[in-house]
Amino acid sequence: MWGYAFLLFAGVYIWGLFIDLTGDSGLYAAISKQMTESGDWLTLKINGELYDQKPHLLFWLAGIGIKLFGNTNFAFKIFPALWALAGVYFTYRLGKVLFSENAGRFAALVTATSQIFVLYLFDIHTDTVLQTGVVLALWQLVLYLKTNRAKHFILGFAGVGLAMLSKGPVGAVVPFFVVLFYLVFQKKYKQIFHPKWIPGILIALLVVSPALVHLYKSFGAEGIRFFFITNNFGRISGEYAGSSTDYFFYLHTIVWAFLPWTVFVVFALFSEIKSWFSAKEKDIRGIALLGSVMVFTGILSIAKGKAPNYFLLAVPVIAVITGKWTDIVFAAHNEQKLIRAQRIFLIVFLALFAFVGFMFRAEKGWLLFVLLFIMAAAGFASTLVIFGRFKRMVFISVAMTGSFNLFLNVSFIPNLFNYQAPPQALNIFQANKNPGDKLYNYHMEDYELFFYAKDTVRQIADWEEYYEIIGKGGSWLYTTKAGYDETVKYIDIDTVYFISHKGMNNLSLRFLNLSTREVSMDTTCLIQIN
Repeated sequence: MWGYAFLLFAGVYIWGLFIDLTGDSGLYAAISKQMTESGDWLTLKINGELYDQKPHLLFWLAGIGIKLFGNTNFAFKIFPALWALAGVYFTYRLGKVLFSENAGRFAALVTATSQIFVLYLFDIHTDTVLQTGVVLALWQLVLYLKTNRAKHFILGFAGVGLAMLSKGPVGAVVPFFVVLFYLVFQKKYKQIFHPKWIPGILIALLVVSPALVHLYKSFGAEGIRFFFITNNFGRISGEYAGSSTDYFFYLHTIVWAFLPWTVFVVFALFSEIKSWFSAKEKDIRGIALLGSVMVFTGILSIAKGKAPNYFLLAVPVIAVITGKWTDIVFAAHNEQKLIRAQRIFLIVFLALFAFVGFMFRAEKGWLLFVLLFIMAAAGFASTLVIFGRFKRMVFISVAMTGSFNLFLNVSFIPNLFNYQAPPQALNIFQANKNPGDKLYNYHMEDYELFFYAKDTVRQIADWEEYYEIIGKGGSWLYTTKAGYDETVKYIDIDTVYFISHKGMNNLSLRFLNLSTREVSMDTTCLIQIN
């Protein structure tokens, strides 16, 4: 039966590799494509402009896929996804070395099947690869603190460097506080300021050096300052990015991010914090892990820039805490209340699943009912094969969330992605262009246009270039409705294609509702200039 669960999630992961790109993932894919086309894997650019927002690791992983398989969704996603899945294994090893074999296994299961992990395995972000570097660093640094062996020291700080090469200094936050809290509560104060940490910092800087070289070469000292200061503190203050004042954003993110394990996670977090005040002998390992996540989440919560993917870094760490307490409860044969709560939660989850299928039955909803049947059959079969109540509940949870995500990845999400305009615009251009025609982008920020295009799409950079392009024939202009209104002031347009558009990072209830979908969409325009 566990083979069935494995195949179910393998299907979820594999199908997700073929889902179209949107938002940030479209930008990252365009950068990766242009990097491979130029042959310069050190200097990051987007449409000819130097890029400083994110370091290199994601682009290198994606670039390898694009180099091997071409400009496809699968090519862009395959190696970042494999690196993310390596993080699941590192999570298992971290849980095992800190607590027990069972704790590690359950931590890996929670991570691999959590809703937020599945989401960002098809919607690739820098956080998708960031979390793997962080967990690798934690696993190896924990081993170093236990054994004092040099190889774990080197690998631990290499993990920190890889995390920083994914998204910058934020990759060092959780490893830093885990080590700090561990040494403080062990009362090893001299170790905190020991010069041995200097070689570790140098190892991390060596790993992240390609990003630093690119930034210094392209932007001078300001590029280095941006990497370490502006891009981090600017997001906290809102000076650089973000305007959110919801200080509880990540608390309610936990509710859906850990589906279907929310009950287990809340129980584990409550039990861990309670033990800090009730247990005679404090578990320093739990304090170091959860304490570091609390500091990290606190920083995220006060920051003006917020997004669910920022929390992905904390998921494996919380999963290890969950594995610890689930193993404790199971070993003590005291899991009845936890099973009962999970059963109620799954009933609610099943009702939500059925509601989604009913509301969006036009989105190939027949698949939902096939999956519901398979899920029910698997649940019944598990009662015959897996006799323990706890294992049975875990299996049913995996089967339910796997079926739900398979429905999303196979049917529901791809159908919604059909409403993105850039692929439609490219199809129209390819079908109607004349030899020598060029496609330009104006006023639009849908970067997947640049990734999917067979020929180079030029970004109009300024007014001078705009006037030059609209003044000559053989040009196609992809733009907003405002860009179209602006263009018709200067030239007579013979052909224009109005394309309804909805970016998948900006979904709304009006769009999800079939009866109001059309009126909720924006209009983009593809203009042929003869």
